[in-house]
Amino acid sequence: MVKTYLLINAAMYILFALWCTFAPTKTAQFLGLSFRSGSGKSEYITVYGGLEFGVAMFFLLAALRPELRNAGLLFALLFYGGLVVWRLPTLLFVEGVQRPTYLFAAAEFVLLIVGLVAWILRPPA
Repeated sequence: MVKTYLLINAAMYILFALWCTFAPTKTAQFLGLSFRSGSGKSEYITVYGGLEFGVAMFFLLAALRPELRNAGLLFALLFYGGLVVWRLPTLLFVEGVQRPTYLFAAAEFVLLIVGLVAWILRPPA
């Protein structure tokens, strides 16, 4: 279960990295963002493309190397836990949040719950 969970995360973040890198204006608009200059676009491609690719590679490596699976799973719990804890107040108190943000919030919450279940059910080390 842990390997599958990590592989799903790796695939998802590889797709996100490619989408943000090769269609930055389209993905930024989908997320409710816009670029004021080339610097903003460069930053977006770097952070959304490069960082997501790095996260994907860690998930992939953790999935493929059994000795890293617990670390990969722990990273996922901390990663999604942070996203969920920071996202919730924005959904409650920020006006004008659009549908795509709620979709990302739901996906982050599901990935956190599945990760918690995988953590609880993982075989002892």
